[in-house]
Amino acid sequence: MTSPASPAESEHLEQTADGGPASRPTVGAPTPDAVEAVGQAAVLQRALINRGEMVGTKYVFEQTLDSHAPISPEYLAVVREVYAEPHPAGPESSSSFENALGALRPAGSVLVINRPLNCGRTILAYALLARLLDDEVINEARPLSFGGSQHFPTRRLPHDHRCGYLLELPPDEDDFSVADEFGSSLRTISERLHRRNCRLIVLTRPEQWRRISQGAPEGVAPELGSVRPRDVAERWLLAQQPDLVVDQWLDHEDIKPLLLGQSPTDVLSLVYLILEQHRSAQVTTATETDDPEKALKQARTGSASLTFEEQVANVVAARSNWEDALYSWHEPERGSRTSFERNFLLAAAVLRGDPVGHVYAKAAELTEKLDKIDVDVDGQREPGVIAMTRAVGARREGDGALAFSRPHWDDAAIEYFWNDRPLARNTFLDWLAQAPVDTSTSKEALETINKDVRRALAARIGQFALRWAVRHRRQEPLEQIVKAWYKHGTDKELWPLAVELLDNASIHAASAPYIHTMLLGWAGRKEPSLQRAVVEVCTGTFGRRHTSKALRRLRNVAAQGHPDVIDTLREAVCVLWEDTTVRRMLFGYVVEWCGAEKTSQTVGHRTFAALAMNSPSRAEGLPPLLAAVTEASSDDEDTFRPGVRGLVTGWRTLLRQAAGPAGERELDTAVFTWLDAALKLSALKPVVFDTLRQAVNVHGAEGPAFRETLRTCAEWWLQGPGRPYSEQKEDLKRELSASLDKDLIARRHQSPAAAPSGAAGDETRPTNGVDVA
Repeated sequence: MTSPASPAESEHLEQTADGGPASRPTVGAPTPDAVEAVGQAAVLQRALINRGEMVGTKYVFEQTLDSHAPISPEYLAVVREVYAEPHPAGPESSSSFENALGALRPAGSVLVINRPLNCGRTILAYALLARLLDDEVINEARPLSFGGSQHFPTRRLPHDHRCGYLLELPPDEDDFSVADEFGSSLRTISERLHRRNCRLIVLTRPEQWRRISQGAPEGVAPELGSVRPRDVAERWLLAQQPDLVVDQWLDHEDIKPLLLGQSPTDVLSLVYLILEQHRSAQVTTATETDDPEKALKQARTGSASLTFEEQVANVVAARSNWEDALYSWHEPERGSRTSFERNFLLAAAVLRGDPVGHVYAKAAELTEKLDKIDVDVDGQREPGVIAMTRAVGARREGDGALAFSRPHWDDAAIEYFWNDRPLARNTFLDWLAQAPVDTSTSKEALETINKDVRRALAARIGQFALRWAVRHRRQEPLEQIVKAWYKHGTDKELWPLAVELLDNASIHAASAPYIHTMLLGWAGRKEPSLQRAVVEVCTGTFGRRHTSKALRRLRNVAAQGHPDVIDTLREAVCVLWEDTTVRRMLFGYVVEWCGAEKTSQTVGHRTFAALAMNSPSRAEGLPPLLAAVTEASSDDEDTFRPGVRGLVTGWRTLLRQAAGPAGERELDTAVFTWLDAALKLSALKPVVFDTLRQAVNVHGAEGPAFRETLRTCAEWWLQGPGRPYSEQKEDLKRELSASLDKDLIARRHQSPAAAPSGAAGDETRPTNGVDVA
């Protein structure tokens, strides 16, 4: 969609970006390593490499998931290198990519990419932005956050010039959905983009677009065709391994069926299997040529150079998780495998990279758990490490770790067990979650499992649990990990890894839909470990990218009122408050918690106090609620001015703290902070006085107690310990006291029917968490 511009206007727009057209550094072709890092992160289950170091994931997340930072030109260069354009429908059809690019060139253009998840819609958007950047149509590309409202306010668009923006619409969920009027609002958005010579790409899904597209400009969401899986594989392979004979691989009769109808993520999985086999063969061939002794060892261990057909066979087998080969191993024609042998293979698959002595001890522990068999590994009754290593077809590396020559044999072994032994899954998950917690079994082997190794092990186990949870839509693997690592201690190294795992998964396209649903379920559970995980994820990148979703999950957690989670919930409220678009909804929830009897003196009290006072890191300045009052302006769609009715409900929860424990209370600090603000800024005095007066203006026993409590706090504010006296403070305190007396006298002339409620402020309780004006 475009807005017309005269040549003079266009020339003016070109010159208004900071005084003239800005220059940007030229970015050359990306290195194969950069391409591989992006690809590894795109295939979530392949992101953990190098003993758990999340190399690829870090690269992509740092470049694309910060809603405030520009999209890295280096990242866009990778996209440009690997992107495969949609294939034309017929020989006379023009390129849908070029047509979309042409539609984005005029200032103010908006393009809607209307596609399901995991079909290449995001990389298409990045490819378009990369071309606009290369052609100097834009100087910068940025992601935009939709915010917490159902409407996308036009003023949320930054004031930058010559920018290309990417906006992903949040999926509809429960009581939240993007407004039906979004399509019609694109005209207004386009006009604002045009004034700054910017462009916008919107990502949505077919079912959502059908609902919100009414009134959208014609042609804003064109049909963009589809990309052939073979083209995707070819571009990624050549970008990472230029010397690879791609046609030989992709046109092989056994490989072609693996590409048919596959999603981009599945294609990338196949790409990395091919690359692993190709590179492994290159290394083996070089070793055989340069070092005869190592070549002899490779032959002895079964890792000698493979023919091309053998490499293809390995890729095909790995794609089917080696099920046939694993069956032959588990059920040999002669003899049978012992449970210790089976469990050693399983332990080696899970603990890959750990010293073999540690794997040996953990295999014995797993056997005892699964089979109730006492395995004596301290003496020589059981087969030793060498026998067990050869039994499972592994080899010992120089650092004492085990390695398998078949690609993804370890992952396939875990999957085989999971499918083959369904009744043993819970016991296995319990052992799995405890593996990085208790590493004492390695002491007898005189091997040290230090903190870094334990973190790496935890990262691998977490990735396995995530992969299984997402693939099979079962939360048990992640639930077991969260519970075990929470019990280990939230101040220790494993808990942050669990939170980071969930946070990253909640914003990754391959896992986000399931993780969002799982977090919503956990928010209603009474398990403190699950609730805390939800709150911390809502405070992280998930909360910044999907703020409205985070708010609903926090609301469900708060409804439980669990004491172990309240402080974390308080921190989450402060973090989310920084997003101006969610303040109305967030404040409504806080007021709702304050007005509900079940949560008033727990979650309500703590979260309202967090917004009514300054945090320790922000000792100076106004507290968040009063700052919002001063920031509000009538011409800004994002600003929100907390209403006195909602403030009164919150203040009554603080006033009830008078009967609490001795010592400094949050009530005292809040009163001091608000009176200080009224003293410094005269514009705030009406809000402060109206709020405090109405908070204590109730009938019944609470009325006198509230007024006396407020008067006492005000007296301490005037001349308490560490608070010097001043005449200005005396005048303000006297004015507040006179106002309270005036309200008290007015009550004597007020009929009981017209009197305010003496309960928790029924007349101030919000409707659906938002009526707080």
